[in-house]
Amino acid sequence: MKHRCAANWKTLPENDSDGYHLGFVHLALFKTVRMQYQRVVGDEKAIKAVVRDWGHGHIEIDWSPGYQGPFEWFGGAAGPVVADFVAALERRDGPELARQRILQGPAHALIFPNLFLGETNIAIVEPVDVEECVHWHTPMFWKGVPEFNGRLLRMAEAGMGPASFLMPEDLIIATRNQQGLRARTPEWLLLSRGLDREYLDDQGRAVSHVTDETTNRALWRHYRAVMTEA
Repeated sequence: MKHRCAANWKTLPENDSDGYHLGFVHLALFKTVRMQYQRVVGDEKAIKAVVRDWGHGHIEIDWSPGYQGPFEWFGGAAGPVVADFVAALERRDGPELARQRILQGPAHALIFPNLFLGETNIAIVEPVDVEECVHWHTPMFWKGVPEFNGRLLRMAEAGMGPASFLMPEDLIIATRNQQGLRARTPEWLLLSRGLDREYLDDQGRAVSHVTDETTNRALWRHYRAVMTEA
């Protein structure tokens, strides 16, 4: 799937890794479709998802701390086909690792500069001009489980298709951000949300609440370093 966007390409990678806007920009989706992002709406203190800076511009939203059961990231899929898939995973990887995978789900991460792993979707942002880019995306079909392809395709259509919720709304926001940049005022942007609760984990990665701007800061910090060295 291909979407053209009237904005600089950097607006989309930043958006893909921002957890703050979901609860209001995409509220209509959460009220309409049961999906894994439901728990970002409501009391901020009850949201358990986190954002993480992996370094070198690589950033992620980790939704798994908020999941309470298997396959929540897969729309709560269940039934004989799912049971067979879980059994195959356990035979291949062992029960402990298999359970970890079905509970946590795939990554929601940006690989700097423009590769986005959107859980069950893969996207690339292609720069076209200073104020234009193309967002390419495809559902991630799983090898050896063709029975899931229909569900994965429907999920991609609901979130990222031309008549969906997520992608069209994000493209509108990116376009408006680009229009705001033309104004040249104010002369700076403040990206300090969550600085007071950001911490380093045992691997030295910056981690914070999903609504904090840890990922935004990490993206722009590395972009500045890359452009300074160029």
